[in-house]
Amino acid sequence: MLILSFLPFIISIATTESTPTKSIPSSFYVIPLGTTGGLEENNLSAYLITSTTDNTPNSAYISLDGGTIRHGLQIAVQKNSLSSDTDVETFFREQIKAYLISHAHLDHNSGFLLNTPNDKSGKFIIGLNETITIIQDHYFNNQAWADFGPAGLKTYDYQILDPSSTNSVPIANTDLNVRIFRLCHTCPYLSSAFLISRRDQSNASVLYLGDTGPDDVEKIVQPDNTTSFPRYLDKMWKDIKPLVIADQLKAIFIEVSYPSERPDNLLFGHLTPKWLLEELKKLNAYHSIEKVKIIVTHIKPEKGAREKIIEQLKNNSNQHFNFIFPQQGEAIWL
Repeated sequence: MLILSFLPFIISIATTESTPTKSIPSSFYVIPLGTTGGLEENNLSAYLITSTTDNTPNSAYISLDGGTIRHGLQIAVQKNSLSSDTDVETFFREQIKAYLISHAHLDHNSGFLLNTPNDKSGKFIIGLNETITIIQDHYFNNQAWADFGPAGLKTYDYQILDPSSTNSVPIANTDLNVRIFRLCHTCPYLSSAFLISRRDQSNASVLYLGDTGPDDVEKIVQPDNTTSFPRYLDKMWKDIKPLVIADQLKAIFIEVSYPSERPDNLLFGHLTPKWLLEELKKLNAYHSIEKVKIIVTHIKPEKGAREKIIEQLKNNSNQHFNFIFPQQGEAIWL
């Protein structure tokens, strides 16, 4: 791992391990199958995650979003995040047990959708009711795409999660649980966040956010022209505060799509370094999050954007945050 800066916080670029084992104790193993926020169709948002046993990844993975799948697996093999003898087709069919889709935009599910004809039955698509409804009505409708859902070819079943529930529920065929939170992605349109925890290890969780805009920007204009701010991020930070205090939250995957120069009226439900730091300060006010890895996702692949975002996060924070900028196919241990 290359360390770029130590103070006032740590920035690191994820680099691959020679083999999928690690000497330092870890709870989760993550393979970024795609990391960018659109445009590059072979590198769109998707993160495989599994638990570890004796610092070795377990065989049952879930996919957090599904923008890029097959190409990401091929890159993971090339970068030794999966063993060199991994058969991508077999891995895709047998070892990815569920798809947790944060919202229905194509840069978060197109790779998953395109690979559905070759997938193995018995898996779940997991998300908000609003997300599942779009997949069911607009993709799996025998017009845009064949119906691979429970009313059609029955490759997948739907698991709709309730964002008002404070309980985590099991993900079938894995040792992981999930809880969902609402997010705003250009109000009134919803995205979501998934809190992933180990069923056998209550002190280990990660939080994955789909696309989201900042609370101070995301607003709903009512029919009478009054304005309300849902403030879903604030609510989520309060809910996960006990995990931070107990040192149980290993990482937060959170987007930064544009550099800070982007005006608020052109964010389209996304964050910038300025807004990410504002949100992290809110969580940090409850308890220090210096031990929590902040994995920055969804950077738009525009010229110079990645470098500028890294620089802006480095130069504009007086907090101790541990930022990681994932690279496609390069494993992250948590």
